[in-house]
Amino acid sequence: MGVPTKPIPLLINIYKEVLPTVHHYYNQWKERAAEIPDDELRSQAQDALERKAFHCEGGGVYGLIAKENGRFEELIQFMIAYQVTCDYLDNLCDQSPSLDPNDFRSLHQALLDALTPGAEPGNYYQFRQEHEDGGYLHALVRTCQEKVASFPSFQKLQPAMKELSGYYGDLQVHKHVIKEERIPRLESWFEEHRHKVPEMTWFEFSACTASTLGVYALAAYSTTPDLSEETAALIKSGYFPWMQGLHILLDYFIDQEEDIADDELNFLFYYRDEKEMIERFQFFAEKAEESLAALPDPKFHRMLMRGVIAIYIADEKVQGDKEMKQKAKQMIKTGGLPTMIFYLNRWMFRRGK
Repeated sequence: MGVPTKPIPLLINIYKEVLPTVHHYYNQWKERAAEIPDDELRSQAQDALERKAFHCEGGGVYGLIAKENGRFEELIQFMIAYQVTCDYLDNLCDQSPSLDPNDFRSLHQALLDALTPGAEPGNYYQFRQEHEDGGYLHALVRTCQEKVASFPSFQKLQPAMKELSGYYGDLQVHKHVIKEERIPRLESWFEEHRHKVPEMTWFEFSACTASTLGVYALAAYSTTPDLSEETAALIKSGYFPWMQGLHILLDYFIDQEEDIADDELNFLFYYRDEKEMIERFQFFAEKAEESLAALPDPKFHRMLMRGVIAIYIADEKVQGDKEMKQKAKQMIKTGGLPTMIFYLNRWMFRRGK
């Protein structure tokens, strides 16, 4: 039967299978978070779960790849545990008074351990006062470990998954330190890795590392028995850097006003002007189209790319701002008819809510 390759069948699959399964397992972590003994850790875990469910709803679509191998629920369980960990750690770095890079590094070791079956979960809170989470973070790590260990081709894809996870953790360390150190650290970090990516700026590279989509695509295909080394390499390069960069540039696009108000780092602010920003966005979209075309199930992945564009441009922050809405119209053209269909679906979904 294969994965859906047209917008309407994909949307039907999402509403009938993906979202109910995601919410079933997501709610279990909500119950677990409510039992965290420490007030601050419980507050941050619950806040992340309340505000960021859409991350798991989007990631759940990759379960449709694993469904072909009879591993739909296992993939979704892994994806939720990994994403809930990301969102929880992001809250701990963002919302706490700590500006200690050692603290952020220690916390994000949890993500690397999550992709290393057999690794003993460590004392991730060693550099902060709050420790008593009732085993919450260890349970998330162990859930990831148990699921990926059962995927038949995980060992072939594990190095690529850990590489992307490592970039993500590095970014979280550098962007959360004291304000004066952030840009120098990010520029220096880019210099270490610029030979691994096509020509781009330090802030575009940072955007490319901030997405978890590549990890989920790799995890989904690790459920395929006897995956070849060549295919494993194609999957990583299909998502990193272009697709992941496109995803996060869109994320920063909708957060511009918020980030100005909160004095937060937003990578779009480093473009020379709006014209350059739109041109680079379109360039990223074109390169993502090309790289995704080389993957197994290319129509599925390219359709997901159009869905990602639609989700962001249908966001209420965009629709409530005349100027942003005008820019968004240019973005709809980038994705063509499938993006328009996903856009209308998202718009109606929000109106319904």
